[in-house]
Amino acid sequence: MRKRTLVVTRHFSDIGVPAMLATTSRFSLPLQAVLWGLLLINGFLIALMLALAKAATSLGLPAVAYAFWQTLVAGLVLLLCTGERRAIHQARFARYFLVSGLTGIAVPNAIGFFLVTKLGAGYTGIMYALPPIFTFLLAWGLGLENRNWLKLAGLSIAVMACGWIVVQRHAEMSNASPLLFVLGLAIPVMLSVGNVYRSVAWPAKAKPMILAAGTLLASALALALFAAMTNTELLPSGTSPQLIGILLLQGLLTALTYLVAFELQRRAGPVFYSQLGAVAAVFGLLIGVVWFREEYSVAIWLGVFLVVLGLRISNRATAPSQS
Repeated sequence: MRKRTLVVTRHFSDIGVPAMLATTSRFSLPLQAVLWGLLLINGFLIALMLALAKAATSLGLPAVAYAFWQTLVAGLVLLLCTGERRAIHQARFARYFLVSGLTGIAVPNAIGFFLVTKLGAGYTGIMYALPPIFTFLLAWGLGLENRNWLKLAGLSIAVMACGWIVVQRHAEMSNASPLLFVLGLAIPVMLSVGNVYRSVAWPAKAKPMILAAGTLLASALALALFAAMTNTELLPSGTSPQLIGILLLQGLLTALTYLVAFELQRRAGPVFYSQLGAVAAVFGLLIGVVWFREEYSVAIWLGVFLVVLGLRISNRATAPSQS
């Protein structure tokens, strides 16, 4: 079977990079290499995002406020970088921005930023690894994915390994409320719905940067309304310069994170995209150990190995198709 290749420079102008750069950077890469490169970059950025969230919320900033500034700064950065800012006001995008912003960003990130100080960066990152099995079932039910038992087996191994990690982490943190672990399950549920919705409802001829900017700004608006209803200060008095620096850095990293994420989702199907969470979980554990000196048992690292193994089996089942 002939190996498919992808001309990488074909999409540079789509994401706002000058056309001159595209003409001087012409080379081809296998489609699988491009997809896995995007997946690994995006997974690392998400894990780093959770680490910065733990640092910021530890300084006293509410999780909802942190999620608001994260999405607002990132959305504005992407909006300024796109050459078609008027497109964001088109009525056909409104519902997409709202649903995608709530399910894919606002709700899961606000919960994640709250839990990261309670259960650790490593555990919270694992919650982002659980969507694949739910995404596959939803996509299969909607006819977006063919029945593939090998892929289902691989995803099941990865998800069960994540469940094993959760049980082990709870045993190591016996003083943590079980309700916190239950709340964490809302993260993968919302992300699964968002994964499938974005693939099904992707607007015709829409560029990833426009969709990413609109989704982030819609998320910021929803978080601002929630903060107002709960009397949460978005920027408490006495906020330190260090915290402001973290917010700006987080905003820039988030802009890059979601630009890469939307480009990955455009090129791959929702199930391949949903594996992003497991990659982020592995990076999250590594960052938790290196940055925050979090300690994890051999049993948890065994679970990490099984996550990687399950994803490998799933990915070998069927090669993702270019969209």
